[in-house]
Amino acid sequence: MIFRKCLLVLFMVLAAPIAAQKKDSPAERPPPAYRVEAAGFEASERDIKAVCDSAAGELWRHLKPYKLDAFVVKRGNNGPFFSFVKNSRGELEILLDTGKTYWSQYAYQFSHEFLHLLCGSAVRDPRNLWFEETLAETSSLFVMRAMARSWKKKPPYPHWADYRDHLRQYVDNIVVGRALVSEINRDGLGSFYRKRRGELEKNCCAREVNGAMAVVLLRYFEEKPGRWEAVRWLNGSQPRKGQTFRQYLRTWLDAAPERHKAFIRKLAGLYGLALDD
Repeated sequence: MIFRKCLLVLFMVLAAPIAAQKKDSPAERPPPAYRVEAAGFEASERDIKAVCDSAAGELWRHLKPYKLDAFVVKRGNNGPFFSFVKNSRGELEILLDTGKTYWSQYAYQFSHEFLHLLCGSAVRDPRNLWFEETLAETSSLFVMRAMARSWKKKPPYPHWADYRDHLRQYVDNIVVGRALVSEINRDGLGSFYRKRRGELEKNCCAREVNGAMAVVLLRYFEEKPGRWEAVRWLNGSQPRKGQTFRQYLRTWLDAAPERHKAFIRKLAGLYGLALDD
């Protein structure tokens, strides 16, 4: 029974409307500028940057051009992490806890942390940070599935073309492993969230919970990848102390440009929330 449920989850994700992306996908453009410090990775700077460039490009191409703060990718040892505290060179830091040639891990971790960078602002609302973490998990799924398609025709190096299968298998295994997705499909995202609201407000990185919601949200970004641009305004205003999730989403709605308001309302609706007063 568990195996059948896992297959059903994977089928539902695989059945997401990928074809719609072709209409919503702008031409490829260079990823944002950044540095890689290869010390500790046991891999070449060139190869690490090739993977991160590919991952960043799958999101960056769907955002209207703007100037990102300088950042550097470095080796971490306590899990992947994004720091808004600038280093001595004035750079933000993305730390990846992987190494050697585990390119799928590089891609998965980088895509998550890069999404935090795109969300902007060093000031976060800790009570509702779980939602940004969920979007970051969604970003990893989205990017790796997109990379697997891109590498079929245009890998970073010709001899990496076959690695696309590893990228896809890596992300498929993660999707199948999210056992809580079946509960969301049965009861709805709103019910799922309300049942775990207290847990999420105390622990924004409840990976099994965040990950299950990410699998469900993935299809909404794959059907229209331009929706990723909306995250630029997720932290566009200073969070108020004690803000509810609805108030948090309403603040995002107010900060975002008109072209993204319908999508933000749609996301709120998935959680059973109406944002219009």
